[in-house]
Amino acid sequence: MVVADVGNTRIKFALLCSQEKQALPVPVATLVWPNGESFQKTALQELMAKAEGSIHCAISGSQLTLLEELADWWPDSFPAPHVIRRATDLKFPLAVDAPEKVGVDRVLNAIAAATEFPGRPAMVIDAGTATTIDLVDASGTFQGGVIMPGYELSAHALHDYTNRLPLIPLREILGAEPEIVGKNTVAALRSGLIWGHVGAVNEIVQRMTEVISPLESLICLITGGAAELLLPHLTLPATYRPAYTLQGLGAFLLQQNASH
Repeated sequence: MVVADVGNTRIKFALLCSQEKQALPVPVATLVWPNGESFQKTALQELMAKAEGSIHCAISGSQLTLLEELADWWPDSFPAPHVIRRATDLKFPLAVDAPEKVGVDRVLNAIAAATEFPGRPAMVIDAGTATTIDLVDASGTFQGGVIMPGYELSAHALHDYTNRLPLIPLREILGAEPEIVGKNTVAALRSGLIWGHVGAVNEIVQRMTEVISPLESLICLITGGAAELLLPHLTLPATYRPAYTLQGLGAFLLQQNASH
């Protein structure tokens, strides 16, 4: 199957393969288009050419305008995609105040966790444009979580709402770990951005563990573009899943096909 997640900064595609001994589909190949670049039919054709047998497609995402553009562009020669526009389309239990307003990517992460680790509570950290930390209980119900600015969004805020602070590109933020005491403006900004975010995530994770039962069976997972920067500094051991949102979309697609 071929799935796509339309995020705030890029569109991520994955060719997934379902395996008998593994409930969650496994990524075989991936493709990334930065937002603002033209859709590439050739690149998508090359990805689909790697698939064996019949192909099923699905697209989802938080950038609804771009999502619609991708759905309209989708070549007629490819299988028509299942388009997920809102969290409630996923038919996953959502124990929150306004289920229709939950981010689709957060629920896809929850589906991935509930599929991979049925019967166990899970915490999923998604470090992207925004960093989200969400809980799925042992019954497989999305319980909600936390949304906070990610590294790049925080960098933009410091630049946009001050007079002289420079904008630090994400590639520089995600470079070598900075010294805690910055000796110049850029170094001080990087220290604040990186260690401040690490501290915030660890504090939230610690507070969340206080409401999880049974805590000893908790699974902690981390995904997103900045996950590898956070991972070594988490106080709660976590497992890195680079394509978890896409795997959750693939798991949903498999469930839909099985029910028809």
